Amino acid sequence: MVHMGYWIVLPYSTVRGLPHLKLAPVGVIPQRERRPRPIIDYSYNGVNQGSLPLAPAHAMQFGHSLQRILQRLAYCNPAYGPPLMAKIDLADGYYRIPLSPAASLELAVVLPADDHRESLIGLPLSLPMGWALSPPYFCAFTETCADMANRHPQQPHACTHPHRAVMQQNSALVTPPPFHPTAILPYQTSLPKHPLSYTDVYIDDFMLVAQHPQQSATMQNLLHHLHTIFRDDAASPRRHIVSQSKVDKGDATFATVKRILGWDIDTVRMTLHLPPHRLERLEHLLHTFHHKRYTTRRQWQQLLGELRSMTLALHSSHLLFTVLQNVLRTTARRMRISALAKRSLQDWQQMLTSITHHPVPIASLVPHTPHYLGATDASGEGLGGWWCPSFLSPDTPPCAWRQQLHPEAKRSLLTATNPTGTLNNNELELQAAVLGHATLLQNTPAQPHRTVVQGTDNTAAHSWTNKGSTTSSLVPASILRVLADESRRFHSRLSTVYLPGETNTIADLLSRSFHLSDTALLDHLNTMAPHQPPWKLVTPPAPLVSALNSAILNKHHERPFHTPGQQETAPRGPFGHSSVYPLIKTHGFNTLTTQCPSYRFSRTDIAWAPWLPAALQSKLGQWRRRYVPWDRPFPYWDKPTPALLHQEN
Repeated sequence: MVHMGYWIVLPYSTVRGLPHLKLAPVGVIPQRERRPRPIIDYSYNGVNQGSLPLAPAHAMQFGHSLQRILQRLAYCNPAYGPPLMAKIDLADGYYRIPLSPAASLELAVVLPADDHRESLIGLPLSLPMGWALSPPYFCAFTETCADMANRHPQQPHACTHPHRAVMQQNSALVTPPPFHPTAILPYQTSLPKHPLSYTDVYIDDFMLVAQHPQQSATMQNLLHHLHTIFRDDAASPRRHIVSQSKVDKGDATFATVKRILGWDIDTVRMTLHLPPHRLERLEHLLHTFHHKRYTTRRQWQQLLGELRSMTLALHSSHLLFTVLQNVLRTTARRMRISALAKRSLQDWQQMLTSITHHPVPIASLVPHTPHYLGATDASGEGLGGWWCPSFLSPDTPPCAWRQQLHPEAKRSLLTATNPTGTLNNNELELQAAVLGHATLLQNTPAQPHRTVVQGTDNTAAHSWTNKGSTTSSLVPASILRVLADESRRFHSRLSTVYLPGETNTIADLLSRSFHLSDTALLDHLNTMAPHQPPWKLVTPPAPLVSALNSAILNKHHERPFHTPGQQETAPRGPFGHSSVYPLIKTHGFNTLTTQCPSYRFSRTDIAWAPWLPAALQSKLGQWRRRYVPWDRPFPYWDKPTPALLHQEN
């Protein structure tokens, strides 16, 4: 570090009289497959607490880098072939940004010395690791590079970077494999006219995604801007800007399979995987805690933290944390791992066994048009709900369902006449939401990555389904487990919106309509909310109803997780088969290659307008225009600040 000009080391007697000198302890933190990284504890001497917040905190835009990358992969034009990915890692990172001499004294470090010499003091000449303001200052530089690369992609540059020839050679070896448009979102309403070319950054890791033939220009453009901002003199002893070790590992080579921010992404299959070392770590954690009866709070928090970090590659796993978080409610030093918590860990183990053969599709991780809209409601008599297709399938009829409440659940319901009841209305509303979602999945044609937007007039059920966990009781946890199982089985995602009670009239009717026959109910629906084709009535699957009844009655239901795509034969329910004709098969979305019509010209919307709740209309209305992936947030860093143009500044 001294040789490259990043630090200067002096005896303590030399610097002890300098003003503003502050000393901090230094240490190292281990890294996987890399040398330990030095880090300084500037909280020890109050430097972090006393630093003025003058750094551009809004420059740290890396929080959504992965989501921006996934959205561009999912919404690219398949006519140009599969997207190619590459990475550029800066060598020496923070040390590329110089410090003033006064700041060096404030950030001085006590270095370990042997017993026969005077103590040594390290003075950083560039940003050190551990100072609270190092990240925003450094990100202002790297974000500038990314913004310039994206906003000026077509300018040719004569780059003299020493790694340029190596990167061009590696990129030239890439032959795009056969690509099938079905790997991309099949219901895109408008495709980009140009091949993908995009650069993003996560602190000091630059990520490039491009389609043939833009990959070479994308790489050259980024390298030019890197050398424009992080340029060194020709005689500088520092290492080259781009990390040579990462280039040798193949990170700078464009490929369809690449590890991006700790995730393995395949742009041909359009899937996201956990890296092998993280799979091994997950298997080790589950095996370790399976044989434990007691644990410490720190160990259990570490388990929850690592499981949380892997939920992106485990479909619907965010719905399985309630039981595990409930272990932390005890105040004892040693916490007992209950049998219910061990059963929850077994669910994670079952997901682990199928993750290799069933990776998460990228299309399920990015926002897209909902396939169905609906609403549910619960009452002291039973549950009910309805759904209708979005504008992508205008000829599919709306459907309704209802299910009487279990007799034991009626006796356990907390009401004014039954103050000792153990079952409350929030849990019934959550059961209705999950039952409505699962009934829809099992009564509609199979489609990839189905998204369902469902309204509910209960704030607790709305929060539980979107957040995925609850700390109130274990009954919602069992219901959310059923939701996780059904979502994984059918590759679906449920999103709930809150509906005011006065607008949820159809679902309210269905949850209280058990005095009507099926035919009378359909006649009433077609009169109350007319639609062509007319309404249909479907029956919830009996195994699903049984599982949810066991959940709300707080009885453990031995229902193992299904493998994604696994079908289950549903026996005849208590009301028999549906008395109406089967559902019409929905049209494929692959035929929709033009932008959808506007709101007032949509035949489906005109039919729904009188009775579709405003909250659901708003949710569907945001997809009227072509979806544009997230952009890098304002402000952009590729233009000079006007004040900096003055000579005195």
